[in-house]
Amino acid sequence: QVQEVIAKGAFGNVLRVVRAKDGLIYAMKVMKKNRVMLEGAVQQCKDEADIQNCVGHHPFIVKPFWFFQNDADVHIVMEYVPRGELFALWKRHEKFPEQLVCVYLAELAMVLDYLHKCDIIYRDLKASSRCFIFEGHLQVIDFGLAKWLKKGLRTKTICGTLQYIAPEVLSPKPYGHAADWWSLGILGYTLLVGNVAAFSSPILFP
Repeated sequence: QVQEVIAKGAFGNVLRVVRAKDGLIYAMKVMKKNRVMLEGAVQQCKDEADIQNCVGHHPFIVKPFWFFQNDADVHIVMEYVPRGELFALWKRHEKFPEQLVCVYLAELAMVLDYLHKCDIIYRDLKASSRCFIFEGHLQVIDFGLAKWLKKGLRTKTICGTLQYIAPEVLSPKPYGHAADWWSLGILGYTLLVGNVAAFSSPILFP
């Protein structure tokens, strides 16, 4: 049973749902197949489900329970995180104390390190990422732009949020996992200072 829409995405919505037989609450991401196909994102959709299924046991990644589909939609049913969204808390307080930022960055660094060891590049770390706070710890729930990428290999798809993506993502040359660490640094600055980092001159690469 659907209770409410808790988030909206490019291909559909994330719903809060309750299981009738026991009253347990879950989050269910519903992706419209026609939108996915229209954007040429079929492989991206498959990767999202596969990646979340692979890494969902990490303590700072939300746990998925079931994956299923029908003629119209793809569904990912996952753990419901009832606490506040990182972005909403940041907007409310404008900036966080240094000690708190250190904790959040350490937890996100553990997530990125784990993803990279699993041959995954995240590519979408930002203040408005689907990161929720539960019992004082972060929970990463969105893997829409994540991609399988073996260590040492590179990719060239330009994606992410402009203020957070590494300069090499916008360059003509392919980029690797290091781009995620740039985004983490920008996020740390943003949470600490209250504004996204601005650069006074272009960042050049040889």
